[in-house]
Amino acid sequence: MTDRSTETEQPPTSSPWPVLIAAGLVLSEVGILVGVLPIAVGGLVLLASSITGFITESGHVSSPWPLAIGFGALFVVLGGGLYAVGTEQVVAAGDDPLSLAARGVALAAAGVATAVGAVVLRYRRG
Repeated sequence: MTDRSTETEQPPTSSPWPVLIAAGLVLSEVGILVGVLPIAVGGLVLLASSITGFITESGHVSSPWPLAIGFGALFVVLGGGLYAVGTEQVVAAGDDPLSLAARGVALAAAGVATAVGAVVLRYRRG
């Protein structure tokens, strides 16, 4: 018989974040490829918030709010760049077969939703 007195009382737990990160990635890609803006935006918001939750849960940051706002700002900048290239305000090599402007709008909208949601939740929770 083995001595189990040194083992912890709590069973190991698993994190839900990897599944949510995968779901966010899939939803954002499907929404962008099919051209359904709400699915793309929802998937990108889910992706950003899941990555933020995963990093916060692992203890790498003390507060999730600056990271979530940073993801939102990054999405807005990248989305604006894609929109500028897609509408030919900025010249890039190659054609635009996959509608970069629509992808830019989806990315920027997700960035705004992520950043605004983080700010609202931050001040709502105190």
